[in-house]
Amino acid sequence: MRPLPVLVLCSGLLACDKIDYLELSPEAVVLKQPTSEVWVQAKAMARTGKHTPRAAIGWKIKDESIATVDGVGKVRPLKSGHTELVASHQDVTAEIPVDVLYTEKVEVEPKEIKVVEGADPVELKVTAKDYQGRVLKDRVATYRSSDAKVVSMGQNAVFGLAPGSATVEVQVDGAK
Repeated sequence: MRPLPVLVLCSGLLACDKIDYLELSPEAVVLKQPTSEVWVQAKAMARTGKHTPRAAIGWKIKDESIATVDGVGKVRPLKSGHTELVASHQDVTAEIPVDVLYTEKVEVEPKEIKVVEGADPVELKVTAKDYQGRVLKDRVATYRSSDAKVVSMGQNAVFGLAPGSATVEVQVDGAK
């Protein structure tokens, strides 16, 4: 009687190579809007450099009041703050920082202006700040006059049109 050959196959339940570390991409998550989301990929890697694509990865956020993560690594913001995303496979973990940087405060200078009909416009300097008071340079302000017959807006400049008073509303990412 001839011996039958025995095949050993790796399956999703058995690891062919021991997973030694996880590679996460991107290396940090920054969310700027309530509708933002970032998908983080995790590669389960062996010390030999071999990738195990079917390794089951678990996801969690250290501070769940700041952001959430689903079962496939999609991170969504909840409120401004800093936390960490943790990916795990068995006893191997990797972490990356997660920052939610909503505009929390808008400062406008000057606070009060007088414009004259037909004169040069007055420019407004707008500063958006995050929850720690850091300046957010990548934000865009929008402007609205309470009375478009009295003043109008041209980007960040206030133009006088007619006698009267008006308020200019400045908004950055929903913060006024």
